[in-house]
Amino acid sequence: MGIVYRPNPVPYRPHRASWRQPLHLHLAPLWDALARELARLHGRVVDVGCGHKPYRAMLGPGVTGYVGVDRAGPHAAPDVVGDASQLPFDDACFDAGVSFQVFEHVRDPRHCLREMARVVKPGGTVLFTVPGVWPAHEVPHDHWRFTRDGLVALLADAELVDGEVTALGGLWSALGQMANLELDKRWWARGLIPWVNLGARALGPTAREELVLNWLAVAKKR
Repeated sequence: MGIVYRPNPVPYRPHRASWRQPLHLHLAPLWDALARELARLHGRVVDVGCGHKPYRAMLGPGVTGYVGVDRAGPHAAPDVVGDASQLPFDDACFDAGVSFQVFEHVRDPRHCLREMARVVKPGGTVLFTVPGVWPAHEVPHDHWRFTRDGLVALLADAELVDGEVTALGGLWSALGQMANLELDKRWWARGLIPWVNLGARALGPTAREELVLNWLAVAKKR
């Protein structure tokens, strides 16, 4: 399959998830972590379930090519049409594979992670994010939520090593974000959202992993 690899022409500008916005507690830790991790990638990168490629602009100057793969439809603009469970690429043809908030929507996340690892070169990076706590969305294609132990097991099953699993938004952020989603549905209550955001961020250092908004997993192919 002929694929044209194009360097990213758009410089990354830090995302500002305003503390006044209802999705602040969800977006701010996620985008901060990805801005740091994606800048470290190099070579050819495949984005599995790319959607409209909101994270492409975060890739650093070491990335020489980017290919977004997704199903055809109004919610995606892929470079290559394909399915996460059967990627249309040869083995070991990318230096890194990434996927953002996708594995909760697949029937078999273990198989899809193995498939993403298959197309990455030995020693290459596999990076993905998944939700720990979030309301049902994209129903009926919403199948999973994840924990630290579950992600560690997924990485091991895919023979990914040197894995690091990071919680993005602990107990207070999770509770605050769920409250904000409900407050945002009621015009008379939206004025409380900034205060919920400030309170949750202030309590953040005391948060436990009993509830986690999102997880970031980064590992290497054996």
